[in-house]
Order: sequence, then C-alpha cells, then structure tokens
Amino acid sequence: MNKVLEKIKAGEPTFGTWIQIGHPAIAEILAHFDFDWICVDMEHGVIDIETMTSLFRAIENGGSVPFVRLPSQDPAWIHRVLDAGAKGIIAPMVNSYKEARSVVDHAKYPHLYEDFYIEGSRGFGFSRSNLYGIDFDSSIEKANDDIMVIIQVEHRFSIYHLPEILRVRGIDATFIGPYDLSGSFGKPGDFEYPSYIELLKEYHETSISRKVPRGCHIVHPNKQSISKAVEDGYTFIALGLDVTFFAKGIKDCMSDLKESLK
Repeated sequence: MNKVLEKIKAGEPTFGTWIQIGHPAIAEILAHFDFDWICVDMEHGVIDIETMTSLFRAIENGGSVPFVRLPSQDPAWIHRVLDAGAKGIIAPMVNSYKEARSVVDHAKYPHLYEDFYIEGSRGFGFSRSNLYGIDFDSSIEKANDDIMVIIQVEHRFSIYHLPEILRVRGIDATFIGPYDLSGSFGKPGDFEYPSYIELLKEYHETSISRKVPRGCHIVHPNKQSISKAVEDGYTFIALGLDVTFFAKGIKDCMSDLKESLK
C-alpha cells in the first residue's frame, strides 16, 4: 500500500512539501530530507508534464512519495498524471458533490471499483505507472487502493457544501487552501478574519463527524505552527515549498552578511 495512505489510515500525521521549481536537483534535495511525500504543483507553477515525470523519478529515488496538485479538475489531467506515476492527486477548488464525484471517478479504474456511487472512468494503457506494460497486471490490480485522492477545500462554498462532498466514496482526505479560503471572503492571507475562523471550525467539525482525514499547508512553518497542526488533528501536512525555502535561505544569508559588515 501507498505508505502515506497507510500512515493516514492509522491516524498518524504525514509531512510533505510543495515543489514549483521544475528541476530534478530541487526534488533530489527535498527528498533527501525525509519528507513522507512531495507534491509537484501543476496549478500555480510553470512545470510541464514531461518535467513533472522527471521530478517523480528524483522524488522516488530519494524515498518520498510523489503527489501532484492538478492544474484543474479536467479528467485528461487526472489520467495523464496518474499514468505518469503520481501516487496521489490533489484536486483544486472542489466546491460540490458533482465535482468531487467526477474527480474520484476519473482516478479509478472501472472493473475493479464496482460501487453504486463511483463508476470508474480511468482508461487502461501502457504507461510509466505500470512500467510501460511490463508490470501491467499487478499495477492495475492494486491501483484503485494505492492511489490517493485528495480534495482541496479552498472556497467558502466548499465548506458550505462539505457534508454533501464528503458523501463521495473514495476521497482519502481533504486539504485546506488557506490563502484561497481566506481570499474567498476578500481577505487573502488574513487568517484572523472572524468569518475565516468560523468556517475553519465548521470544516473541522464536519470532517471529524464524517471521519475524513484533514490536510493543511503551513506556508512558513515553525515549531509552534507544526505542533498546532498536529494538535488540531491534521494528518496530511505540507511544510513550506521550494521557493520559500530558497528565499528564506538567501534572506538569512544576506542578513548575516549585513550584520558581519557592521
């Protein structure tokens, strides 16, 4: 089983990060530091699908599990990133039961997912995910249970419709997009805005009652924010992203430089 899914099902927190710089060296460095998973951001970054596949190789070689944030909910993207070897997908801006069901449906093969609610619409073909057909049978057999489907809850409408969304079978976790969720109130980045706090509370209560694991992104992580995320019960936790790690390293270096020249 996907080791990230295995830990989450056991109630253990997993820690990953985001990658927007499309170079395998970045992925190799991140994977070296024992993140459980690393998500290639195809929504906001400029990474193409061929570069994404090279990043997967570097991520897996370092012992981490490759995830992808999709550029959209388009079924073609779901099929392509899974065929390329993603072990999990994060679908952005899911605001309804219909959208959630479509994402899960297209992430699952049909004949092995016989369920009244989900038909399964992923197509069969030789691809990197099954070693170009060499590992076809065993890969197909375990894919539906091995691939994680994570729904990104990042608009106030997502929370309003969350009880319906979580009726969809096959959702392994949801993931809060803090900037978009606060931005849906016209307050991007204001995490103290009362309506944002109230909606976040509703998100927790609904998810706990439906027993669906929760995820969050700590853009600028520190000991306090990481501890709070774990205490709040999140089990799919993203820590920073490559560009902020890079920027912080330069900022700290330049600060030391200025201090040394005084």
